[in-house]
Amino acid sequence: HRKQGQFERAILHYSVAMGKDPMHFKALFNRGFSHDKMGDFDSAIADYTAALKLDSSNAFAYYNRGISYDRKGDLKQAIENFSEAILLEGNNADFFHNRGFSNRKLGRYRAATEDYTAALRLNNKHFKAYYNRAFAQDKLGQYAEAVQDYSHALALEPHNGNALHNRASAQEKLGRNKEAIIDFTSAIEIDGTNASSYNSRGLVYDKLAKLDKAISDFSKAIRLDASNAIYCHNRGYCYRNKGDFKLACEDYTRAIELNPWNATAFNNRGYARRKQGLYAEAVVDYSSSLQLQPNNVKSLNNRGYCYAKLGEFDRALLDYSQVLDLDEYNTHALHNRGISFDKLGQYQKAVDDLTQALHLDPSNASALFNRGSALDSMGQFDSAIADFTKALELDMAAGVPSGREGPPKE
Repeated sequence: HRKQGQFERAILHYSVAMGKDPMHFKALFNRGFSHDKMGDFDSAIADYTAALKLDSSNAFAYYNRGISYDRKGDLKQAIENFSEAILLEGNNADFFHNRGFSNRKLGRYRAATEDYTAALRLNNKHFKAYYNRAFAQDKLGQYAEAVQDYSHALALEPHNGNALHNRASAQEKLGRNKEAIIDFTSAIEIDGTNASSYNSRGLVYDKLAKLDKAISDFSKAIRLDASNAIYCHNRGYCYRNKGDFKLACEDYTRAIELNPWNATAFNNRGYARRKQGLYAEAVVDYSSSLQLQPNNVKSLNNRGYCYAKLGEFDRALLDYSQVLDLDEYNTHALHNRGISFDKLGQYQKAVDDLTQALHLDPSNASALFNRGSALDSMGQFDSAIADFTKALELDMAAGVPSGREGPPKE
């Protein structure tokens, strides 16, 4: 029954055998195996423990009990049992591999790598040991080694979509975008229903500024898994980069509906709305983002900018001042707070902020122009002319018009 996968019947028969002979090691061992397959890990562990009382030298009883502990989620006990199995039989690659897998689950990637290496010394055709060592190496930032191990794994199983996907991811981290696209494409050819591979290839295309291809991949990922907020957000980001802010907003809105705790999605929708001149709506989004991340300098700067565009300079001042409390050298906040002071008629404060901004960025033509405007309003005409002249020189050298308020940094 056990060999046929009829584990419930197998348990009944093993229990009958145990009734006749309570010291029947194989009945205990096999009943434990059947309990494990049924997902009853506590009963499996109990049977393996009883079996080990009968024969404490049986490495496979420790090994199987380790597997049940691992599947139960008690990883430390699993590692202890795999270690006992290794002490009894140190030439079994699976014992090392499974201890490595438990170490990996605990985030002990170096220990996991050592176990997988030991497994491969015993069996250099062990697909899972190559695959999982690659995974651990990726987590350790050893991307070249990860690529090498995934390649070894793929030599053993050339059509393993997961290995291709993961090698592509490691290739991307190494900056090998062409190779990454080839691997993601191969993974998709093997399993065209894997939304994650489309999404990941889309991210590489986005990085290469191939936005139409990226959008196509994100759209396929969304069709396969419409409940994934990340896919919607990623497509929205591509639409934003293309300048299609309306479609970007639609995707960000869907992403927010699916995951209302993503501050970045609110921030990015705020940007798209701001680009459409929807400053009040952008303020709402930046405020939602700030509820989730109260000290996000980028969101504070951007909300301050939108308040200024709405003529709410007092509120803009509050946001820029909070930015400067968090980052006193933030030139953007100094510059735009200076502009807000100027709009409120507080010219000396405007000059002070713009002067500090210029200390940090002497080539900021916009800050020079705006300081000149504040100085002019104070009647300091010579100083104003000097600033206007310098701003004009910088703008002419850069080939841009002077006197424009710089957009907030994203």
